[in-house]
Amino acid sequence: MNKVLWLLAAAFVLGSAQVLVVDQAGREVLVPENPQRIASAFGVATAYLYPLVSGEKIVAARYLGIPDHPLSRAVMARIDPAYEEKTLGAEVNAEELLAKGVELVFAGLKHRDLAEILAEVKIPTVLIGPETFEAVEAATLLIGKALGEEERAQKLIAFYREILDTVAKATVEIPAETRPKVLVIGTNALRVASGAMYQSRMVELAGGISVTQDLPGYWQNVNIEQVLLWNPDVIIIVPYSPVNPADLLADPLWSAVAAVKTGRVHKMPQVLFAWDTPIPESVLGILWMAELLHPGRIQLDLAETIRTFYREFYRCELSPQELSELLGG
Repeated sequence: MNKVLWLLAAAFVLGSAQVLVVDQAGREVLVPENPQRIASAFGVATAYLYPLVSGEKIVAARYLGIPDHPLSRAVMARIDPAYEEKTLGAEVNAEELLAKGVELVFAGLKHRDLAEILAEVKIPTVLIGPETFEAVEAATLLIGKALGEEERAQKLIAFYREILDTVAKATVEIPAETRPKVLVIGTNALRVASGAMYQSRMVELAGGISVTQDLPGYWQNVNIEQVLLWNPDVIIIVPYSPVNPADLLADPLWSAVAAVKTGRVHKMPQVLFAWDTPIPESVLGILWMAELLHPGRIQLDLAETIRTFYREFYRCELSPQELSELLGG
């Protein structure tokens, strides 16, 4: 009997309806049909869960990266009034999840050990690891299937794809010589997103050239000499970084960089989940980036697109005043 048939037979023997999924680690996982008590051990996964199910079903989660801005916290509390009580620490352990009566866990590829431990206490874990546009869509479908929310997952993908396609059509014919060179920096000024990362894909789609396109791996530490060699036209700081544009603009070490000379140093805004991460909400960051790099070229209103996303998928209405404050307007 092959493994798939064995898993299905096991589900029958257990006497409860289950669904077979293949996660992004290539693991075959039997999950309960229509689970009611869900957990996320991975901040990225949390950003997929809330657009697909109501907060009542999420009993524990990592909320990594949600801003300390009181308005962001208030918006999150409107989406899930009990979210603070559900917050998991950096080291998620099986005992904590077991105590919460969790039926299904979503986690990252780095959480394989946790998944094995949870399997011993009969809690299935679905691992995700999106790093491309296609992988974000695949993760959305995977999570939608595991949650019994495939129709809603399709709706979320349709929104994501529509924005990607709109931006791509507007930027695809921009000649290479007029595309600005862009550097994305992370949790310190000399920690940069590599060419293999989702952030670099965002830059390219938005009509820029990632100066780190040949840099392998993930977040990389570099020196100021390397930045000067790249000499980016635009610097984008991720929203969860402690670095602000004023820090670079006032730093003599950065004064010779083209982006600093022209004042084109920007921090990506954020409402809840970080727009530079590989999640469906990142299309808002792509739209913001495309407008930043090529003003007026994209025929979409960023503020209205954000409000539509939050209304449709987070079931939360943002007022124009709230949005303006969150975006720094």
